[in-house]
Amino acid sequence: MCGRIVQKSGPLDYVERIFPKPRRVFDDPAGPRYNIPPGTRPLAMHSLAEDFELERLPWGWRPHNSKYLMSNARLDKILAGAWPWKMLTARGRILVPADGWYEWKPLADGPKPPKQPYYIHATDNAPLFFAALSGWRPGAEKDEAHGFSIVTNDAAGGMVDVHDRRPVALPPDLAQQWLDPEFPTAEAVALLAEGLPETAFSWHPVRQEVGNSKYQLPDSIDPI
Repeated sequence: MCGRIVQKSGPLDYVERIFPKPRRVFDDPAGPRYNIPPGTRPLAMHSLAEDFELERLPWGWRPHNSKYLMSNARLDKILAGAWPWKMLTARGRILVPADGWYEWKPLADGPKPPKQPYYIHATDNAPLFFAALSGWRPGAEKDEAHGFSIVTNDAAGGMVDVHDRRPVALPPDLAQQWLDPEFPTAEAVALLAEGLPETAFSWHPVRQEVGNSKYQLPDSIDPI
């Protein structure tokens, strides 16, 4: 995953996909975002407090005493129980809803070839739910020490020739289980192997302007 996602749907569009009859209205004054990079605060779903929440959490987690800001969490490391992910699988499971994400494909050989951006989304254009792990806890600051990393599967098989790594997108029923803090940790981790297959996605080239994360116009995702 190259590190850019799209959240253009309304908050309730995401929530109702998992919880068909939400008990309250969710709002987000920031509106749609077409080019979200790490280091910002995308919408995230979680039950880290007592109730289900949809709010903005920092994308990127810097564990204590680490110099690295981790925006992605590799699935193979999670399955191996490797540091630092093991400490979060029991009490840091969240979802990042999205309408799609971007990847960049080199157009030539060489050390720094030009790259073509692609927008990848569900074939049926339904919202996606990326599994993620967060270090945030109720009452904590919303900073790098309490941010989140999106789970990626480096061995999932690429989107044809675009990119081998991709975020683990869970179908709605499994996404609901992933969020449930009472769902057993081992079984929750096993869900990560059930992410949507390559056949669930479509992709197309988009304009070069999306290389700049400040470019936020709706035409960011239009095919060229």
